[in-house]
Amino acid sequence: MYQSATFEECGVSIDNTEFDGKSINVDCSEFIEENLTDKTFGERLRKSRLKLGLSISDVARLCNVTDSVISGYECNRYNPTKEILSLLSSIFDMDYLCIDGYVKLVYNFDEFLDKLSLWIKENNLTQKDAANKLGISRGLFRFWFDGCVIKISTYNKIKDNLQKYQLI
Repeated sequence: MYQSATFEECGVSIDNTEFDGKSINVDCSEFIEENLTDKTFGERLRKSRLKLGLSISDVARLCNVTDSVISGYECNRYNPTKEILSLLSSIFDMDYLCIDGYVKLVYNFDEFLDKLSLWIKENNLTQKDAANKLGISRGLFRFWFDGCVIKISTYNKIKDNLQKYQLI
């Protein structure tokens, strides 16, 4: 008796075969570890999901989004919101998923704002001065403190300044 299992995400098809009433099962964890990269948030999400044996649909249900949104994250077409990251934290290791870059900033945005406030205070800056040093408008600066998260386009534009002032 042959049973076929396919991991489309991995690009692998595995046959679990039964000989003389004994089942032969294939463990994909080694394949996942050796063949899937984890350079981006999307790659780390895919790798983590597969290690846990979850489908894209399982993760989509957890996050109350469509399968295509999760697929978009995994393919690095979209970036998750802080709310989605919070939902993902119930089953995934967020220290691994949000190891760097924009997604780390979004996930830890409250900490970023605390650092930013401290930097302003320690350097005796006005919001206008701080905004100028970072390369953003004063309005955008206030926007962050009113609870809105930085956009990826803004992050990419100012990340060198954020690093220069040790804010990320």
